Amino acid sequence: MILFNESVNPRTGALNDYPDTLVIGVALNHCVNHRSNMVQILSILALIGSAFMLVTSPWLAGLAYATVSIVQPQYIWFWAFENLPVFKIAAGLSIIGFTLKAVRGEIRGRMYREPIVIGMMALWIIFQLSDLFSPFDAYTTGAQTSVILNTLDIIVLMFLIVLGLLDNGKALFYLAVVFLSAALYYTWWANEAYLASDWTRFTQGRLNGPRQSPYRDGNVFSILFVVGMPFLIFGALHFKKPWVRLLLLAAIPLVWHAVVLCASRGALVAMAASTGAAALMIRSKSVNILMVASLALFLVYQGGMLTQRTSATVLATDSESEAPVNPRILSWVVGWDMVREYPLLGVGPQRFKVASAALYPGKSPHVAHNTFLNFSANTGAIAGFIYLMFFYQSFRIYLKSKALIGGRRGMANYINSSAACALVGFFVGALFLDLILFEPFYFLLLMILTNYHVLLSQPDYAKADF
Repeated sequence: MILFNESVNPRTGALNDYPDTLVIGVALNHCVNHRSNMVQILSILALIGSAFMLVTSPWLAGLAYATVSIVQPQYIWFWAFENLPVFKIAAGLSIIGFTLKAVRGEIRGRMYREPIVIGMMALWIIFQLSDLFSPFDAYTTGAQTSVILNTLDIIVLMFLIVLGLLDNGKALFYLAVVFLSAALYYTWWANEAYLASDWTRFTQGRLNGPRQSPYRDGNVFSILFVVGMPFLIFGALHFKKPWVRLLLLAAIPLVWHAVVLCASRGALVAMAASTGAAALMIRSKSVNILMVASLALFLVYQGGMLTQRTSATVLATDSESEAPVNPRILSWVVGWDMVREYPLLGVGPQRFKVASAALYPGKSPHVAHNTFLNFSANTGAIAGFIYLMFFYQSFRIYLKSKALIGGRRGMANYINSSAACALVGFFVGALFLDLILFEPFYFLLLMILTNYHVLLSQPDYAKADF
């Protein structure tokens, strides 16, 4: 990289007479430094603002943490966050805000008696017991067992903290905006990589998320688009300003294209399921026909990459008649065998590969490739049941909230419909992927649960508009 003071005349401020490549390097250096400074300044101001508002509006600290956890800006603009531990600061402010609310007696205790919340705490206990009594050694390469446990500790703790902070309609609306913004930004990020031919973001033709981020794997990255898309669909119906609605409508095909770039067949199925769920919720014949027809035409036009992957998978089995058409099938069979062998506490967190090699040598070198089986095989059938319970309870809450909202098209309806539809997409995508640490999932649970309790405590919230 060309240093600034080596490329600019210190007296006149003009670019020195260097070759074009050096001039370009100077210009890029200017841009990177400018963006880095701007992102740093905005981030610091946001955190300082959250700190000053802890007493009067502690929900801002919870929103800051949710933003960092869902958007993961420290991996997008990594140069700006190199010396700024934004995640730890946001988490610390949230804990302080929660403590202040608890001291003042402002925490909604009723929410913490909900099955979803009890299930979160029960999952944490089960993971600790499963790790303690596992008959297999901890996994020490790749995603280590200790890393998985530490990450789950943070997810559960911060779920309980943020649940007590984002307990009003304004906070929930801005949480929905975070999902909406994440979907829009990453949609631009994905399509920009394709249009600019930035193949450094691709691996074997498949788009990955930002390096070192939780979305670095293309399959996981694709699910972010799946859970973000409903906020665009329902936003196009609920927002009042025409330019906002047009922007969201125009972004939807680009979201589909982003999923195709990730080349995740599971995400493609999940996206179709989410679109179908949205059509059922909207109950407009013209809108439904438009949505389904648009998706079908898009898949016919752009689905070649996924068709090639499927064909390659089938052709690969021709050379080995013993090999399954898809390694996921073999992983699922092994996973069910593990559940039958160790039904109570499973084989231990993040020990699927280790246990598979010991119990069924040569059968499956892969992970579970299914979130339910990941919970059940690694940490026992009870953990798998709790995972399924999350969706059952979310559906019940969705119906209860819908009854309280009536036919009103306001903030509460937007949040309830978007979160429920996103959970449908996540559930279908999780049939093919290991997503136990996919944090947006837990924020969706928090959102749909808190939205219901705000409706119960504030009847006027059902009438609240944007």
